[in-house]
Amino acid sequence: MRHYMHLSDSELNKIFYKKPEAFDNTTKKNQLRYALGATLYLPATKYIAPYLLEKRYSHLTSFVMCFENLIEERNINIAEKTLLNTLRTLKMAENENRINKDELPLFFIHVKDPLQFERLYEILIKEKDIISYISGFFLPKFNSNNADAYLSTVKKIRLISEYIYALPIIESKEIISLASRISELITLEKTIFEYRDMILGIRIGGSYINSVLGVNSLEAMSIYDVGITASIIYDIINSFINLSYEDIAIYSSSWDKKITSFQTVSKSSNAFDQNKVIYNHAFTHDPSLDGFIREILLDKLNGCVGKTVVYPNQISIVNALYSVERKDYELALSINSSNEPSLNYGEQINNKIWSNKILSLSKIYGVLNENYSAVDLF
Repeated sequence: MRHYMHLSDSELNKIFYKKPEAFDNTTKKNQLRYALGATLYLPATKYIAPYLLEKRYSHLTSFVMCFENLIEERNINIAEKTLLNTLRTLKMAENENRINKDELPLFFIHVKDPLQFERLYEILIKEKDIISYISGFFLPKFNSNNADAYLSTVKKIRLISEYIYALPIIESKEIISLASRISELITLEKTIFEYRDMILGIRIGGSYINSVLGVNSLEAMSIYDVGITASIIYDIINSFINLSYEDIAIYSSSWDKKITSFQTVSKSSNAFDQNKVIYNHAFTHDPSLDGFIREILLDKLNGCVGKTVVYPNQISIVNALYSVERKDYELALSINSSNEPSLNYGEQINNKIWSNKILSLSKIYGVLNENYSAVDLF
């Protein structure tokens, strides 16, 4: 699997100074944590196997089958059977040489709660040969009360496949409430540090936080424009930012608004000025697309890598905006190869944190040639 599979080799050679590298769920965790890009949310009742085998979404690099928000309680059993059928079909296709496993997008499962997760584990261990197609589990409403139950199930599954990871979603009411937020975040940070080897990253559940607070952003606005939600998001990021330097990724809130038009104001790559987009200058003819692009750029500025989406036409935009500009790549190389005495120790450490992340992203998302921008990958 590789990002920008929808582009031809000639297009890749033209656009990239350094092309993106391939990855799969056996890639080293320190690199894999950045590889998800746009993760497409799908209801677990959807039989996704034909889409994967036919490569209908050639730009898809990760997806998640959801047992929580996207399906009703009465359909959980149907969803579990559908998930099993999908995994069995993938195994059969590989046995028949119709597909290579390393060509498949990263396959995640968003469980409903610890009890459903444990039940799903009992179902999966009866067919251990299909578990290797799973890359990890999203753990909703992750908090200090259910963390042990969630993570103990992940530990059991990892005895079968070490390439399965936990992705806790930080969105519980203990986080939303100011009275309990800081103590809860401190506890969760300690827990995630303890289990960091099996946790790929944490996801910020911004949509759920909005729903609990009864707020929402307008079409052209990002979630960071909703002050009460943004304050919670900033506290979450601040709590896990040190862990994100070496051990985990921080995945941003999902974007659930539709985008109707992809026509940009200017076709010129040079017209894409990230500073102007962040400060609400229109770049496209669709306010929701401007808001989407702006939110991704703000995600990046705040230390997040990757985003969940609910519409396939949003995938390429997220992945494109994580591509690395050549000037940043060359600066990162320079910082990592330099022992510049003019920098004090603190400045050297801060620069190395940034440069290490840029170099990691360059392997996954590539480095753009001069006179090209992320727009050329939309």
